[in-house]
Amino acid sequence: MEISLEQLKWYGRNQDIDGCRYFDYSASGFEFCFTGKKASCTIYSDSPYYDENTKAVVGLYVTELSSPADYKGQSYWENFPSELTKRFILTEEKNNITLFESSEEKTVLIRVLKLSEVNFGSAGIKNIEIEGKLNIPQGGYLNQNDTKALKVEIVGDSITCGYGIEGIFNKDGFTTKQERADLAYGFLTMKELGAEFQECCWSGIGIISKYVDASIEIPDTSVVMPSVWPYTDKSLSLRKGVEPQIWDEKRFSPDLVIVHLGTNDASYVRKVEGRRQAYISGLQQFLEAIHRRSPSAKLLCCLGVMGQDLCTAQEEAVKLFSKDFKTVPVKVVKFPVHDENIDGVAADWHPNKASHLKISKILAKAIKDW
Repeated sequence: MEISLEQLKWYGRNQDIDGCRYFDYSASGFEFCFTGKKASCTIYSDSPYYDENTKAVVGLYVTELSSPADYKGQSYWENFPSELTKRFILTEEKNNITLFESSEEKTVLIRVLKLSEVNFGSAGIKNIEIEGKLNIPQGGYLNQNDTKALKVEIVGDSITCGYGIEGIFNKDGFTTKQERADLAYGFLTMKELGAEFQECCWSGIGIISKYVDASIEIPDTSVVMPSVWPYTDKSLSLRKGVEPQIWDEKRFSPDLVIVHLGTNDASYVRKVEGRRQAYISGLQQFLEAIHRRSPSAKLLCCLGVMGQDLCTAQEEAVKLFSKDFKTVPVKVVKFPVHDENIDGVAADWHPNKASHLKISKILAKAIKDW
């Protein structure tokens, strides 16, 4: 039996190109519940064009249910398992994946989420094949946008992506096999809050510059968040040779937008005042762009786990924004720098799981208190 794209419950930003629905951003994906013996799909990807360290990775989460009535189709977190069931590295243009197989008939909830980030290989499907019966809740799925739960958009860099989180500093170089969006602070915070969410994150990205080496004296503006965020999946669109699609805010209208950007800008700013002012101005303008698109959303800026050089500049940008938009609720959360002596460090000096858990607790408390 073939299940169409419309018969699945979708999460995060996704885009249809040539009959295939791509879910490329971190923690984006789909779910379905069925009663039967087997489920499979073909995941399409451009991973063959990436090297062995940067191929797309998706995560599979399988939860066995007592009966179809146990599936309500209400929330991202409904019957979410405590552990990842399996991960798949997409090495081919067409990757044939067995999602579930059993000698006896069972009722299972299956989720497939992107673990690697948007700029390292795509992932898309055209349909699902099952041997059994699809279980769609009475009344259909509850759309992420229709739930009464808190709705959050998280805009960030490699830290939000879970970059290198399963690697070890000075031992492992980065690979997408170590990247776990589901172990990163944003995902953990949303889980604690029971929030519906989507992520727009990209490693090395900033407001005015990507990460640059200390010998570089000009900003790298090849990919900066203000030029990526407005679109559903700009990177994929350009690789496919189609015009980037503007993201439709009506598909997901956040109550809160979290902005975690500045770690990579700091590599260029280096305490040079003119550059610092450019970051302040850039962040102020980006907050205005978010407010124009989502005028009902609160805004929260956070920074600091990989360095606090631009934390004060972030606060200044928020004050300037608030001066012009006095009625918009906006908050700043300063994270402590991760302590490698206590918690250890992941690949390329990124925070590991323990550090992500710590800052997720700080962020969750700030949101609850707010």
